Amino acid sequence: MNRLCYHSLTVEKCSTWHMALLFVGHLGFKKTLAKVSRQFYWPGLRKDVKEFCRRCHTCQVVGKQGSKPPVSPLLPLPVVREPFAEIMIDCVGPLPKTKKGNEYLLTILDTATRYPEAIPLRNIKTKVIVEHLLKFFAWVGLPRSIQSDRGSNFTAKLFHQVLSELNVVVKHSSPYHPQSQGAIERFHGTLKTMIRAFVESQPKDSDKAIPFLLFAVRDASTESLGFSPFELVFGHEVRGPLQLLPEKIIRPAPPGDVLDNVSIMRGRLQLACEVASKNLAGAKACMKARYDRKAVCRVFDPGDLVLVLGAGRSGTSTTLLVPQRGGLRPDCVTLMP
Repeated sequence: MNRLCYHSLTVEKCSTWHMALLFVGHLGFKKTLAKVSRQFYWPGLRKDVKEFCRRCHTCQVVGKQGSKPPVSPLLPLPVVREPFAEIMIDCVGPLPKTKKGNEYLLTILDTATRYPEAIPLRNIKTKVIVEHLLKFFAWVGLPRSIQSDRGSNFTAKLFHQVLSELNVVVKHSSPYHPQSQGAIERFHGTLKTMIRAFVESQPKDSDKAIPFLLFAVRDASTESLGFSPFELVFGHEVRGPLQLLPEKIIRPAPPGDVLDNVSIMRGRLQLACEVASKNLAGAKACMKARYDRKAVCRVFDPGDLVLVLGAGRSGTSTTLLVPQRGGLRPDCVTLMP
């Protein structure tokens, strides 16, 4: 087959690339190379086409189907040692409506102990969420900070106003990055599985099972901490159905003096929290090591050309929506710790 050969970089060669891209349809390096090499040749053709496709603005903005940019190195959240000093909140639903009309759950998770709470709700309006948060605070005390996603009920003025009056800092997870709420999302997965098993026999009474399902979660040892949430909050294993049979066989020890019990419990809590913090720090280090195997560290300077992830417009289909915008130049760069 006869091919036109260029000896050097020429205007004709550049126009050939653009013509090839027009007919290939931005299908990537291999198809573009095949199209061009059928009719043309020049020294370094493969290298030039690969570089041209790599720099193609349209290909960068549209992206390859199903492809994602490499992740950045993981930044583990700091280990919290004080119970209920920092909590995460979220909402689950809509779920199948119960007899009481509940179809949502307000979920709360203590960052330090992984102690969970789930409150059945008819709706998840800001006013309702605030009311139930205040009831929760009446039991555990006021936290120093609350982390949530960017749902409209958590970004509302009323939500921020009430918590500001209580001197509680509100933190929102990064847009398009729900992994920063990973702990509570994993709790959601566990809770949904348990509800699903219960709903199979009593679909209209699922909200009645929530307290008992929460007991099971609170009484289960957490792999990353090495203790159950009950142990880290109360300083001892709680008495549950599994303890009833041994009590019938083995006579329980007589209760000691109240002050002695308080002193022993305080020591247990302190030791358990210290061990749990060490275990969690170790688990975070292992997670970071695994995560960073495929991570790429990027460094940006003010004025660099960058692509920005675009948000979908409400009420419009995202099928043909270009996922990114570019090239934009940042005025400043914020370094993460």
